[in-house]
Order: sequence, then structure tokens, then C-alpha cells
Amino acid sequence: MKTRSLFASIVGLTLVICSTILFSNSSANAAIFSEPSYVGKPVVGLVIKYKSGVLATDLFGKQVAIDEANGKLSQGVDVGLGMYSASFAKPTDEATALKVAATLTSDSRIEAVYLDHFLSTESFKPKSPRLGILKASSAPTGLKITDAWSNADPSSPKVAITWKAPSKLNGGKIWGYRISKLDSSSNTWVDLISNTKSTKTSITSSLFLTAGETSKYRIAAVSRSTDNKFMAVSSFSSIVSIVATAIPQVPSLTSSGRITSANPVVSWSVQNKIDKGGLPVSYNVLATGTDNSTATCTSTSTSCTLSGLKAGINYGVQVTATNARGSSTSAIVPQNLDPMLSMQWYLNSDYGINVEQAWKVTKGSPSIVVAVVDTGITEHPDLDANVVAGYDFISNASNARDGNGRDADASDPGDWNTADGTASSWHGTHVAGIIAAVSNTIGISGIAPNVKIEPVRVLGINGGTEADIAAGINWAIGVPISGVAANQNPAKVVNLSIGSSSVSYCNSSSPTQLAIDESKKRDVTLVTAAGNENHYASASYPGNCYGNITIGATGYYGDRSYYSNYSYYSNQQGVFIGVDISAPGGDDKVGAGLPADGEIWSTLNDGKTSPGNPIYGKEEGTSMASPVAAGVVALMYSIRPTLTDDQVWQILSSTAKSFDSTSDCTSQMASGTLQDGTVINTGYCGVGIIDAGAAVAATLKLK
Repeated sequence: MKTRSLFASIVGLTLVICSTILFSNSSANAAIFSEPSYVGKPVVGLVIKYKSGVLATDLFGKQVAIDEANGKLSQGVDVGLGMYSASFAKPTDEATALKVAATLTSDSRIEAVYLDHFLSTESFKPKSPRLGILKASSAPTGLKITDAWSNADPSSPKVAITWKAPSKLNGGKIWGYRISKLDSSSNTWVDLISNTKSTKTSITSSLFLTAGETSKYRIAAVSRSTDNKFMAVSSFSSIVSIVATAIPQVPSLTSSGRITSANPVVSWSVQNKIDKGGLPVSYNVLATGTDNSTATCTSTSTSCTLSGLKAGINYGVQVTATNARGSSTSAIVPQNLDPMLSMQWYLNSDYGINVEQAWKVTKGSPSIVVAVVDTGITEHPDLDANVVAGYDFISNASNARDGNGRDADASDPGDWNTADGTASSWHGTHVAGIIAAVSNTIGISGIAPNVKIEPVRVLGINGGTEADIAAGINWAIGVPISGVAANQNPAKVVNLSIGSSSVSYCNSSSPTQLAIDESKKRDVTLVTAAGNENHYASASYPGNCYGNITIGATGYYGDRSYYSNYSYYSNQQGVFIGVDISAPGGDDKVGAGLPADGEIWSTLNDGKTSPGNPIYGKEEGTSMASPVAAGVVALMYSIRPTLTDDQVWQILSSTAKSFDSTSDCTSQMASGTLQDGTVINTGYCGVGIIDAGAAVAATLKLK
């Protein structure tokens, strides 16, 4: 978990000042608006809508344009969407307010001016009837519930609810009905509809309904007096239960998704009543060979044996679950032919991410874009097919080393540095391969080999500025940036394999934090490296910002990598904070003789000072752990693009692998309750190690 820092940086302030834009274009006068229904009522101020791209405050924080009102307006506050208020010293009349507004309309920075009226409490008198005077009617009777499933939406359960109106109205008249459903998780009644505002005694509902789960309902009558001043709610009807139905959920293979005649047994996970859609299910297995031959078997259990498989043929397997409502079929798992998979220990070893299980469901969707905010990218045959157009946001030409500042070329010219003798890292290329190297017959496979990579260059010879990083994030998620072409492929996941080597802070109003805030609003998941300084992760920027998921690194045996930053125990919050969750990042101190010497094998380049030939190579760091996590998140979004960012974290944290009992990560675990009431068990290295298979399975079952 992370905390918001209360410290501001002078550098951040300087960057904000330097990025101020001045406008002097002339245009037609701004329009003035006043709500007709409020004419004659006191006006307390104006609301000014500034044109797109205009900064509403100047270098000194003063609201622009209001000086033209000759001191009759004082600075107001941001209303949002480019609008700021400006206040009169005391309420004034409509005519005076219109004259002041007119003094602003010739300012080319202003789009419109709105008169802001004062509303008395009379405008908010309750018009609904009040409780407490009218005697309630008798309870509704004859409550019945039937399954209302429809072919039009086979995966969604629905119920039809009918009842009889109360026999005694006690001087009132029916206004509507209150419909309540028992929440099985908390064992409390929840009002689905507090008042139907209709005398109808039937309704069809899918609210908070899960196929296969027993649902309990009850109905109360809402009445009101004949003069509409008073209302009453009756006691509830008797309780009625139903098990709604729908098509079954997609089965999840537990055996290999690719088989030969030597292993004809296919198995899948047990489906519970909810997974089955509330109805009996049968299963059919279809194996399709590379020569298009097929073999099938059926079962009502969790496995069956295929017959008629040809020797020497590789078959892809699908399982279909069928009930009386319809069928759901698993995807065919493409064959893994990448020759270097054995070097990628982090995919499927004991303390890897269990990606093979995830691949039985998905290898990613081409519609999901992962932005790699990094050094840019080099050409590579294992990447090129998955790369979409990116952008170079390095504003300083010297740091960019490509002869200019911002441009549409996100290729990496190299970050070699004569000052310290370092060769180019090709860092962005290595990160990109971990996420989405193409699954083909060469090299490696990315964790989500079918998703797209969007290179966003923000790191040059000496790293990158906060302003450039923030701009890169904003553009990646689809925020318009002045002077930059709109992003045609907004990202669903953003990877930041970036960290600070010295203690730093993330202010709540810093450019990067604001960019992360905007990402969260758009349900884009930001994944950040925890840092490689072997100290508190809460001191490494930008991982110490709030709303992103910060990743610590583990090695081949599941321990914290010797360099990885870690969490510390917060007495105030009662939990460890800093690292949210861990993923394989490599550890060469324990990896000698292991695949890739225990480091992370991915795409690289052999150039020293300029791009050379595409190669593969090993690297280690939280910079490698972060894209491992980003790849898993991309798989989750591939199944359910409508996931919220909060749901992503809930699934990742609840499905994480536990650390080994002998690990230093385990020895520091502690349970605590967060401010929002969430109970979490976390420690030095976060809640555990990311498990792609479990996360994808949980995403698949998410309602």
C-alpha cells in the first residue's frame, strides 16, 4: 500500500511555471448567460468559462481576466471543465451583474460568462410526502417469483416478481412498492427499489442477481395521503426464494491446452452451482489437429478421454459447458513454439506467475494497449508486429539525443553516457518484450503476446523530468496535449519502470500524481517499479504516488531480490506500506546455473551507442518485475475490458501466491485494517507474488 506525501518539490514547481502558455488570439465576444427563472434574484458572482487550452490562473496564481471588471470581482475557485467562479463583494442585482459581465466578454481567453444567483432555502423545500402521520396499509400478499431468463441476453439471469395489492389502505392510496433482496454475503436486507412509484403489482428485475445462487425477496407497500402530504410504508410481505438461471460460465482447463495421442486425457476445473448457471451441465471436448482432423469426448464430470487421436499430430483443445439455457466454450490455446521459453523461468516455475494456466483462457486481445513509458523502443522481430504508434515527450533536445524536443518518433536512439562510461540500456525494448513479445517461432513469448505495445519515450541520457513523465502518462491514456496529435490508441495499462535513486516524494498536486488521478478516473491501471536501492519503497518516485500499483521484485526461489525496495510498518495505518505486491524481477546472487542465471530474459539490442542488431538478453530489477505485473493486468483486461482499476487490484491482491514460509517476505507479514475498512495481510514484499492463472480465472468468474 502507498501513502500520499505532504512534501512538495521545488523542481516540480519550476516545471509548472515553465510550462505556462499565453494566448493572444482575437475572436468574437464571449456570450453571457443568465437563467431566466432566476431573473430578479440576487446575483452573488459570475462563472467564467475559459477557452480550451487557456490557463485560468497566471504565473502568480491569480485568476486571469477578472482585472477587467475594475475591482468589482474577487478571485473564485475552479468549478471544473475550464470554469472558474468570481465573486462580488456582496450580492448585486441582475442589471449591475450584466454590466460587469459585459466588461469581460471582449477578452479573447473567455468563452462564456454565467451569472451566479443566490438561491434561498425556499428553493429546496421538500416536496415528497413526510413519514409519521398516515397509518400504513396492510402488507402486500401473494408474492410470487419466476425465472424470466431470455434468449436475448442468455448470460444474464432475470426474475419476474408479482404480488397482490394490500387489502387495507387505512385512509391512504397506493403510491408504489418497496422491493428488498437479501444480501447473502452480509445477511442483511437491501432495498433494490425504495419506491416503484407505480400501482403496478409486477416487475422484472436483474438487479444484484447471480445465476445459480438462491435469492430471497420481500415486498412492502408505500402509500400516501389523499392530499399527498404524508406517506407510510407497510410491513413486508412473506419471503419468497428463487434460483435464477443462465448459460454456464466458460470452463477452465486444468490439463494442457495442446495435446498429442500420448496424453489423451483432458480435464477442467470443478464448476459449482453458480458456475453452472444454476442448472445441470454436461461437457463436450473438441480437439482440432494441425491437419484439421478432430476428436471428441463428453462427460458430466471434470475429465474425459479422447479417442481417435493421430500419432504425431498436435491438437488444440476446447471444452464446452452446456445447460438448458445454452453453452459456453473455452478458447483454443495456441501452441507455444517460441524456442527460448525455457529461459523464461519467471513464467511457470514454482515462484513464477503460473502463466500457462492463464494462457488456457487467453493470450491477450489485440484491442488492449499497454503503454511503456520509458526510453522508447528499437526494432525487433519479436516485437514489431505488436507495436502501435507512440510519441517522444522528452522536451529537452540535449537529453533526447535525437536533435529536437517532442516529436512523433518514439524510437530509442540510445542512452549511453560518456560521463560515466555506460553503454545504452535499451531499457524500453527489454520491458516491452516481457509484456508482449509475439508468440511465434522465434525467441521468447510475452506474458500477453497478443496485446499491443505503445512506446512513450520520456527517459533520455540523464533520465527524465517529472513534467515529461506526466505528459507521457496523460497522452498515453487519451488526455489531449496541446501541440501533440491525439492518441489514436489510448492505453488500458501503463507501465512505469522508473524510480528515483535518492529519497523523493510524490506531492498530491504534482503533475505525475494528477496524471495518475486522471488514469484512475478513466479506469486505466498504472503499474510502477518499487525501486532498486534496497530501502523503503515509499521514498522512490513515482512508485510512491497514490493510486498506482507498486511492484517489488522476487528471485527464482521466491525471496525478495537483494536490491528490491521494500515496505515499512506504519504504526498510524497498522500495516506495511510501500510495496503493494511482488513479481519476478530476477536475482543473480542466487541464480547461478539457473535459466538466464536467475535474471529476466527478454528482447534487447546489441548496439553500444546507437541501435544495432536485435538480440535477447538478461536483466534484473523492479523494472522487470513491473512489466511482469503489467502483462498480467493486460490479460485480465483482455477478458473483461470493463474492469475497473479497483477491481484489478482486488483480484490481483486476493489471488496472489503466498510467500514461502522460509522467505524473508513471510517473516514480515502482518494483518491490518485500512481506513476504508479493508482487511489486508501484507509485509516487506506486499501481499504476495502475482499469479496470472488465478487472476485470470477470478476475472473470468467476476460478475
